[in-house]
Amino acid sequence: MSMSKIQVMDTQLSNMIAAGEVVERPASAVKELVENSVDAGATKIEIHLQESGISQIKVIDNGAGMSQQDAKLAFLRHATSKVKSAQDIMRIQTLGFRGEALPSIAAVSDVQLKTSDGEHEGYAIHMKGGEVKAKQPFAMRKGTEIVVNHLFFNTPARLKHLKSLNTELSHITDYMTKTALAHPNIAFTLTNNHRDVFKTPGQTNTQTVVSRLYGFDIAKMMHPFTGGNDDFKISGLMSAPEVTRASRHYITLIVNKRPIKHYDLVRTVVDAYHTYLPKDRFPIAVIHIEIDPLLVDVNVHPAKIEVRFSKEEALKSFILTQIQNTLKTITHIPTPTLVKPVPKKDQPLYQQPSLLMNQPHQPLGNEGTYRGNDETSSKKMEIRESAGPGYHVEAEFDKGKGAAEQVPIKYPHPIKNEQRQSRVEAAEKEKRVRIPNRGNPHLELYYIGQLHGTYLLAQNEEGLFLIDQHAAMERVEYEKNYPLLGAAHADAMTLLVPLTLSYPVSELVRVKSHLPKLIEFGFEIEVFGVNDLIVRTTPSWAVKDAKPIVETVIQTLLNGKEVSIAKLREAVAIMMSCKKSIKANQYINEAEVRGLLVDLCQCEQPYTCPHGRPIIVKITKYEIEKLFKRV
Repeated sequence: MSMSKIQVMDTQLSNMIAAGEVVERPASAVKELVENSVDAGATKIEIHLQESGISQIKVIDNGAGMSQQDAKLAFLRHATSKVKSAQDIMRIQTLGFRGEALPSIAAVSDVQLKTSDGEHEGYAIHMKGGEVKAKQPFAMRKGTEIVVNHLFFNTPARLKHLKSLNTELSHITDYMTKTALAHPNIAFTLTNNHRDVFKTPGQTNTQTVVSRLYGFDIAKMMHPFTGGNDDFKISGLMSAPEVTRASRHYITLIVNKRPIKHYDLVRTVVDAYHTYLPKDRFPIAVIHIEIDPLLVDVNVHPAKIEVRFSKEEALKSFILTQIQNTLKTITHIPTPTLVKPVPKKDQPLYQQPSLLMNQPHQPLGNEGTYRGNDETSSKKMEIRESAGPGYHVEAEFDKGKGAAEQVPIKYPHPIKNEQRQSRVEAAEKEKRVRIPNRGNPHLELYYIGQLHGTYLLAQNEEGLFLIDQHAAMERVEYEKNYPLLGAAHADAMTLLVPLTLSYPVSELVRVKSHLPKLIEFGFEIEVFGVNDLIVRTTPSWAVKDAKPIVETVIQTLLNGKEVSIAKLREAVAIMMSCKKSIKANQYINEAEVRGLLVDLCQCEQPYTCPHGRPIIVKITKYEIEKLFKRV
């Protein structure tokens, strides 16, 4: 009888193969061990690393611990206390449940486990390469301590392909950050080479954890939100639009206290900030999702970080609505941090126009005195300043006197107080503009002037406000254009001369599948030849700028996997608003400024342009006084 070719693997070999899926790098081992500590009910968990976990990983917790019998079974594959029947798989509420972590880690490292349930004598087990080296009773407090030495010592290919120590530490820190945010009630300590990486206090306050992980200034700018319905309950923190990052990495999703990765939900969070953030900038968010375990499948991958939802579209819509509603309650006027200017060597600190009226732009001298030319300085300069109620004052400066002797000579001219007050009130009323403010009924601004033909200056008792005139008009035009495009298909016009556009064959094939959708939008476009599209009909509002509008629509189709009529409307509205807006370095008169600000006040969202750039920036009175050393 011939020998069978198919044989059952021995336990050690199967564990090493399983380790390839479960333990990809040191961060994977940390994740599995910390999840066991959390499931054990620990309120304090310490993770101590040597060489980013490659040399050693030590995890100490004060959880429930294990009895001697359980400790002996813990290293057997598929041994678990968390799943006992098929019904339990449908309602998983623990972080771990597969029973693969400990045997997989032990198969590729040197592991020492010490544990006690607090009722019986503790127990210690030493395993290396999946084999038991020693096991014996051991006296210790309630809880578990597990040490993983020389990870991947017997799998050199895996060890060789690990990244740098800093990269491996960043993966561990990333996981621990998300776990700390998911469990703010647990005090976590993470060290590497005996140096603290971070600590959390375990005070059940997510904002405190954010403060420890991201800094106090970021925590101040995080806004809480909460909401719920019959299927979901969500809560968490979201950053104000002025707090952004260059990647989506700072969006943390937590489902039933399990940190997860879910691209579509992350994209939903980013979409909720649409027009609030500039391109390629992303918010910071911590979103806790509580859902019936029956509606979520966590048994998708051995790493247990990917999940599937039964009602995913409903969840995405709910998250989108909750974040957008919260954004509407936040005032989006950023306050920059001013830095004291540092003068260059042998150069005056300021090179601004003279503060004296009718003077040419001259720098201040090293002594801080005005250096006028002979023609202007030989004349007597006059400025007006307040001299108390009912007076204005003219001041003269004589060139012949030294800087210390240039004292204004005051000539009081009596003006009735009532007359002066009425003039001031009339002038201020003319310049006063009210900007909507989410915290108060209105933000009252007094228009001052225009800076560099680009920024409008306004003030109130809180400080100085700078308004980007191009961004402001973009917002105004966008909110006018977007509703107009809603009925685009109802009013189309045939072009007298059809428009021809050329594209590579690869792009033309992709566009061809979307042509029926373009007809809904009011465009009649046909493929002509190998590389060309012919535009025969456009909506009436697009006739004047047909080419850039059609190019914008087609580029939107090429960029997006799923393109709806709403996305096409938005892309065209943004393009049209940018094209029609006044540009930088374009001076406008006060009547035009007032009209622009009044229109901006009527916008639904007057704080950011359609591209997400800020429209209004505030410099507080305190910051100005700090610059001048008044506080």
